[in-house]
Formats: sequence, structure tokens, C-alpha cells
Amino acid sequence: MILHEPLDFWSCSGEILSRLHRGGVLCSVIDPLGRPNLITLGWGLIGPFYHSHPVLAIAVTPDRFSWHALEEVPEFTIAVPDDALAEAVAFCGKRSGRDVDKFKATKLTPVPGQQVRSFAVLECPINLECRTYTRVHPPHLLLTPEHRQKDLEHQHTIYFAEVLAAYRCRTG
Repeated sequence: MILHEPLDFWSCSGEILSRLHRGGVLCSVIDPLGRPNLITLGWGLIGPFYHSHPVLAIAVTPDRFSWHALEEVPEFTIAVPDDALAEAVAFCGKRSGRDVDKFKATKLTPVPGQQVRSFAVLECPINLECRTYTRVHPPHLLLTPEHRQKDLEHQHTIYFAEVLAAYRCRTG
């Protein structure tokens, strides 16, 4: 049996930002057919409340397989790894979900979400369930000038989401 141990989002926010800077976090998405995928993210923003929930913003380019899932199922889970998962995080950032089941390839354990359809990651000490409330497609001025020089079809979409739950998964 998998237990969800609630965490205070704001006590985890420093670790979330630190992991974004040091190797990235895992973003778990699911497509309309229920197929999960993991993508490594190295950028994100955290802000105060939206309907009493913290806000998280992430950026994903249409070049990534996960972008299509986010467009069709506007929910995701951010799984914040520890140092022991560095190899899995790197793998998920280098390989495409078009070609490989990243949960199986990395031996990470998917845990069904409580409030979203995407999966948490058992081995990650922090999991955040998020529901997108708006997205900003290019052209926009939210990215660096370097990113804005790319053709529009390769520029990142910014997803703003409310954090519905923060927890640690454990077996019990």
C-alpha cells in the first residue's frame, strides 16, 4: 500500500527551487489515453496563492513529447528528486517518451495522483500535484531574448498551475 504523507508546500519551496537549479525536477504528464511520461525541467517559478493554492509556472517547448500531453490533459505532477536520482533525472532529460517508457527505463515507481491523472514518483521525497489554469503560447516576452530568437514553433509555452497537493509517498 502506498501512503501520501502531506507536506507543507512553503517549507518545500526552497528545495524545489534548489533542485531546478541543480539538475532539474521531474514533471510527470499523462496523455488522453492514460500513457504517462516524465520530462526533466530546469526552469520554474513559484508564487503565492491562486484560490488559496500556491502557483507554479513551468515552460515546455512543442519540440518535447510531453508538450502534447500537457496541451491535451492540462495537469501534471512535479516530482522533486534527491541526489540518489541524478542518473534517472538526466536520463529523462535526454530521452524522448516517443521512444521509451521512462518509468520502466529508470525503474521509478509511478503512484496514482490524488487530485490529478498524472503520476507521482514514489522515490522522490516531494511530489506536487498541479492543474494548469492558464497557458501562454508564443509569441510572448516571458522568455529570454535568446529563446525568443527561435522560430515560434520551437518557443516554449508557459503553463501556470495551481498546486493542489504536496506530499511524500511511502510504502506502508
